Amino acid sequence: MEKSAFVQNMFSSIAPRYDLLNCILSAGRDRYWRRVAVAEFPLDREGTLLDVASGTGDIAIAIIRNARTPGLKVLGVDFSEKMLELGREKVEKLGMASRIELREGDATALSLPDNYFLGAVTAFGLRNFAEMEKGLKEMLRVVKPGGKVVILEFTTPQNPILKKLYHLYFRHILPRIGGLVSGNRDAYQYLPDSVMEFPSPARLKEIMEICGMRNVRCRLLTFGIVALHVGEKV
Repeated sequence: MEKSAFVQNMFSSIAPRYDLLNCILSAGRDRYWRRVAVAEFPLDREGTLLDVASGTGDIAIAIIRNARTPGLKVLGVDFSEKMLELGREKVEKLGMASRIELREGDATALSLPDNYFLGAVTAFGLRNFAEMEKGLKEMLRVVKPGGKVVILEFTTPQNPILKKLYHLYFRHILPRIGGLVSGNRDAYQYLPDSVMEFPSPARLKEIMEICGMRNVRCRLLTFGIVALHVGEKV
């Protein structure tokens, strides 16, 4: 099975427990990581931000919660309709349906206009793209000149002691907890495997530059287990 179909099926299978597990497995730090990513955007401007691999809409919701103008909106796209269904329910309950739209779409072939969005973000979704560079170029294409592309993704801490503990948790503890709660251990085995195979922060910075982004910078969060990358469109 090709990667895109495998990942799509996997996320559809764990959708009902996805939000709960994110909170449990990150010890609640996922909310902080999203706040840091959202703070990169102009939250006082009217227009639309794009959330790629939106899942159940947590980044989109964080954007609207922190928006400083009612004219700011979010379009979220994801290839798992089941995840989006849960996201739409959350958005509706929060009274944000007029400002957040969640629709099915392929991150590597966005059916969206050039130079339209104030900025674009993907949170823990880039490593699931079937073609990472193609997805990055698509995000850059649809952002207005002067806008940012923000990438939030897991990485491996460089401190030797933390690295050893991190590998222990990711390789042995996380799959067990994820499997017990979601009923799909394979999905939570995929997570550490995909993180270990993902480019280092330095290499991802290079890839973003190759894809046409400028002024690319990286910030490590929570002892280096998460990296925030920001690139600009000139």
